[in-house]
Amino acid sequence: MKVPALGHAEIEKALISPASVFDAPHEVVDTPALAKIMKIEILKRWELDARALLRATEENMAGGEPSEIDAVNEALARLDPEGRALDDFARAPTKL
Repeated sequence: MKVPALGHAEIEKALISPASVFDAPHEVVDTPALAKIMKIEILKRWELDARALLRATEENMAGGEPSEIDAVNEALARLDPEGRALDDFARAPTKL
C-alpha cells in the first residue's frame, strides 16, 4: 500500500484514484479495514481507469503504464465469484 494507514481521507482518495492508494488490486481485497461493498466500489473505479487506459493504448495515446484490467478482474472475482456486483457498464463493449 502506498499509504501507512487507511483512514477516511485515504478511502475517499481510493474511490477517486485507487492506484494512488494501493499498489495492486489484490491489496484492496486483502485490506481488512474495508467492507466488501467498499472494496467492490474501489475495484470498479480501478476497472474504469484500466478500461480507459486500454482505449488510449488502442488509439496510440497510452502514457506508458500497463493496464491493470486482468488484475482488477481477478480481484473482483475473488470478492464476487458469481458476478453479482456486475453492472451494465461491465457488460458493455469498450469501443463502439
